[in-house]
This record gives sequence, structure tokens and C-alpha cells, in this order.
Amino acid sequence: MDVLEVARQFPYQFDENTMFQGDPKEARRLKEEFRQHFWNVTRIMDCVGCDKCRLWGKLQVHGLGTALKVLFSGDIIGRIDIPHNRQFHMTRREIVALVNAFGRLSKSIRALEDFKNMMMRS
Repeated sequence: MDVLEVARQFPYQFDENTMFQGDPKEARRLKEEFRQHFWNVTRIMDCVGCDKCRLWGKLQVHGLGTALKVLFSGDIIGRIDIPHNRQFHMTRREIVALVNAFGRLSKSIRALEDFKNMMMRS
């Protein structure tokens, strides 16, 4: 089945264009506040006692952060009129974290589907 066909089956998809709209000054402030709250989540992960849990948690949070970086960098991706030092780039660590987070999220969605099927059978 085509991925786009599957995506169309879900009517409430995330639309990043609706975020941080309105007054540009207020939008910048909200974006920065959003970034700070996300950073706080990564700092909270440092307090997790289990090393394995902390590692996996930080990797997943880093992957989600990278996804947000890609999402909110849409205005500079592909533009050639901006200086080289401001162009969009991702580190190797970010790419690994993004792919890992995508895999974990995919497994979670699959598990939800399995649970749904189990509930339908019983």
C-alpha cells in the first residue's frame, strides 16, 4: 500500500503551518518558549536513574528534537541566497537519532494496531 494512501486515511494530520502564526514578534517568542520547554525535557532525562532507560530516552528525545528542527527550518531548506554558515545542516548524531526515533515511533504505531485488533477479536 502506498504511504500517501495510508496517510490520507487519517483526517487530523499535523499541519506545522498553523503553528506560530500571527504577530511575528509573538510568534518568535512562542517558538523560543517551545524550544526552551523541549530543552527542559532533555535535561529531565539526565535525572533518570537507569542508564539504559536514560540512553534510550535521550536518543528518542534527540530524534524528536531533530524532527522539529527539520520541520521548523523549512523556510531555509533549499534556499541558495543565504550564507553558507546559515544553511540548514544536520550532524551525524542528529541523523542517527532521527532514524532511531522514526523506527521507535513506527513500532509504537504498529503495537497500537495490534492492540486494536486484539480488542476487536475479544
